[in-house]
Amino acid sequence: MSGTPHDALFKAVFGQPEHARGMLRSILPAAVEQAIDWRALTLCPGSFVDAGLAHQHTDILYSSRWRTGQEALLYFLFEHQSSPPTGEPMAFRLLRYQVRIWERWCADNAKARKLPAIVPIVLYHGAALWSEARSFEELIDLPPDLRASLESHLVRCEYLLQDLSDYSEEELRERVWTALAKLTVVLFQQARSDADMTMLLGRWINTLREMGAAPKGLDALALLLRYILEVNERATPQDLQTLLERELGPEAKETIMTAAQRLREQGRQEGQQEARAEGLQRSRDLLLRLMQLRFGSQLDPDDERRLRTATLEQVEAWSLRVITAASPAELFTP
Repeated sequence: MSGTPHDALFKAVFGQPEHARGMLRSILPAAVEQAIDWRALTLCPGSFVDAGLAHQHTDILYSSRWRTGQEALLYFLFEHQSSPPTGEPMAFRLLRYQVRIWERWCADNAKARKLPAIVPIVLYHGAALWSEARSFEELIDLPPDLRASLESHLVRCEYLLQDLSDYSEEELRERVWTALAKLTVVLFQQARSDADMTMLLGRWINTLREMGAAPKGLDALALLLRYILEVNERATPQDLQTLLERELGPEAKETIMTAAQRLREQGRQEGQQEARAEGLQRSRDLLLRLMQLRFGSQLDPDDERRLRTATLEQVEAWSLRVITAASPAELFTP
């Protein structure tokens, strides 16, 4: 997994059409759901989320076709903060992302004179009630008595909101989703809380058995177990192992052991990466101090910016030349 545990699990599960199809069909209005050719559902590569907001939400874009033949795009944004988003309104953010999608589509279809429809969908993962404006039109500040006159000239873009807190466990059981999709949503709902995961999984043991019996079912189980161990402080590999080995057989024991081992390895690698990043920053700071002492007023902001983005190899090479170089330009020139 990469990124936060939430977006990693979201992409691993709902980035597969067979698991996304049921959820998307349940979210869309009935007339729209019936008009789409679901056999043509295809994942599009890439993300349109701003890099600085990747900790807050992730996205998936699907392409399909209307039964009449035209292309249709389903843009699936997963909001996984514990509260509704702050800062830029979601309706505005989604409109910007849709423009990016159309721009890329136009670059690939230069002769097209019409744009494909994009259906924006927000899957919300928080505990607090969603209080955001659902339509871009609501964000436009107009005197009330002028809105009716200008309404036809305003950008109208309303997204579909799927709030996971709206579902009870029993309602989830009735959804025509894959077993993995149901279990993923249950975990998004409850795993971050102080819930007892062995009790929760015990209530869903039949669904776990169904998922485990599917092709690559144990791989899918490992994804869910890693997510649980990452986000739930009460869950332990031993407790999960005992439950799953009893209910699913000895293969599940190996799965939970592998999931725990991978999580430990991931933590070790992340720790090493953090240590390397800290070491590089200390080396940059030290070299900058030496350059300030050596060159004084010869340094300019561009020199400092260059140093702040330097690689370890560059810092090491420049450190060897800082005493003998006559100027920053000579220092940076091999």
